[in-house]
Amino acid sequence: MADKTKDTNQEPRLSPEAFRKAGALAEKEAKIVELIVFNLGDEEFAANIDQVREIMRIGTITPIPDSPDFIEGVTNVRGEITVVIDLKARFFLPRKQEVDSKHIVITEQKKNLFGLMVDEVTEVLRIPESEVKPTPELVTRIDRVYIRGVITLEKRLIILIDLAEVLQEEELTKLAKLAERHRSAKETKVAQEETAESSGDRAAEKTKEQEMKVKETSKTQNTQKEMAESADEKKKKRQRKE
Repeated sequence: MADKTKDTNQEPRLSPEAFRKAGALAEKEAKIVELIVFNLGDEEFAANIDQVREIMRIGTITPIPDSPDFIEGVTNVRGEITVVIDLKARFFLPRKQEVDSKHIVITEQKKNLFGLMVDEVTEVLRIPESEVKPTPELVTRIDRVYIRGVITLEKRLIILIDLAEVLQEEELTKLAKLAERHRSAKETKVAQEETAESSGDRAAEKTKEQEMKVKETSKTQNTQKEMAESADEKKKKRQRKE
């Protein structure tokens, strides 16, 4: 008679499908994401480091006339004209008079550079991707379309935003046009300054030429006068001898 007793020490077998799912889940849980963490008012935000080209301190920003309130202006990033956006104004977050923005997060979208002005970049955070949780209701005052999830660390709540969503196609087009308009205006101004400088140089050169001609004419006249005086003197001497 066959022994039908089950071996309770035998490990349960997983089907190939279940094994693949378990492997994918383990890989997802083990995946590490790197985030740039920054402050906007009283809230902490983060963006995936893959969406950030660099972080720089706020320098000279040139205002753009007739631009939306959230556009601070343009700045030069290694020779490239970059539109600077005030994220607090973009998200309609209150501004504190005593808090000055310190950093600009540079991101490249659709082959254009954009600078996102924040209060301060505080750290680079490395966490498992599984730590990014779905966004609960009423977690923040900004539009949920920009949010990819939230991270909770002890008593901190960090809101992960998608920079590509912040700079949507419509916004990108508008901002790119503003940058192009400013770039064209700057190039026109430079060309005008160069033309004015060139015209000034030509005028100065012409004036110099005229002065040289006057000097040469005066010199010729003086020479002729001296020669006439010399001839007259010689004539008088001959007359006296006679």
